[in-house]
Amino acid sequence: MRRAPYGLVAALVLVRFADEWAAFLPAGSLEPLRGELGLTYAQAAGVLVALPAGGLVGAGLVVAADYVSRRLLASLGALAYGLALIVFGLAHSLTVLLAAAFVWGAASDAFVHGCEVALADLAGEALPLALARMNGWAAVGDLLGPPTLAAAATLGLGWRGAFLVGGGLMILYAAALARQPLPPPHRRASAARALGDVRSILADRRVLEAALVLGLFALLDEPLAAFMIAYFERVRRLTPGLAYAPVMAMIVGHMAGFALFERFTGERTPRAVLLACAAILVCGLPAAMFAPRLAIQALAAVAFGAAGAVFYTTMQAAALALRPRQVGAVSAVISVIGMIGMGFPALVGVVADSQGLAAALGLYAAVPVVLLALIVLARR
Repeated sequence: MRRAPYGLVAALVLVRFADEWAAFLPAGSLEPLRGELGLTYAQAAGVLVALPAGGLVGAGLVVAADYVSRRLLASLGALAYGLALIVFGLAHSLTVLLAAAFVWGAASDAFVHGCEVALADLAGEALPLALARMNGWAAVGDLLGPPTLAAAATLGLGWRGAFLVGGGLMILYAAALARQPLPPPHRRASAARALGDVRSILADRRVLEAALVLGLFALLDEPLAAFMIAYFERVRRLTPGLAYAPVMAMIVGHMAGFALFERFTGERTPRAVLLACAAILVCGLPAAMFAPRLAIQALAAVAFGAAGAVFYTTMQAAALALRPRQVGAVSAVISVIGMIGMGFPALVGVVADSQGLAAALGLYAAVPVVLLALIVLARR
């Protein structure tokens, strides 16, 4: 990593910063988008489902990172990503929103994982620290999401303007990636070889266990923030600015967890780290959502965010190190299995429409409990 060109390292480390910054926009725009287009919560949540659903196509692109030019894959992915953002910002129907979100999700896999596989090659044994830095910048992207929407509203651009500007910036990122010397793939392109690699990975119990845990953890992402903000505004009657506070506190916790990753983990085993973090997640999320005072919610959200950052980085590093020469295929398998929760936001939306937002958030509070049980039951 130290000998790699600075521009290359920056382009790879900042990829999740760009992705998370953009990915917050539909979640943070849920209420104004729903109001402008006259959507129910279930329909609006469909947009949040279509985004990860693009991974059905994107998974094949992730596998390709082991066989084709990572520079071509990542830069074309970033270009399609930017164009999808622009179409999303111009959309006036649910159908167009869903289509743009689906393409966006597929392009995100090519863009992010093309860079992530290249980073894994460059980092070697320093992969956990490299991932902590990448994810730390992702948290900064999350942190910038709410101010971006607030600034767009203040300037009169609205949520549509935020998407249009984001799309333009992503196209510039594509141009920058096209100029970088990303490491070449380890294997020659071959459909038969790729299918054989995927079959062998699917037979690896370690990969399947990691995929299940990471898939469940992925539920605690932007859609959770979207429903929390809606709950605080509509049920707790907070102003939009205060409604963002616990979500912002979560993001601050994420940043702290990534920045202090080595200090938090120390010489502890990965399993010990995962157990401790999962226990904090179980306690922290309900308090962040339902505590009677905003200050308590914010403190709980910081703890939840920090524990989530350490949990995710530990699990991600372990998963990517399982089969070092097949990082792309491993990532693809994990992504596909992670789609078990693809429809979860839609389920939450249905519960919100029928039972209220508090009951809907209760579904999210159950996720860390399941994660803790899986870690406790895991053999290693």
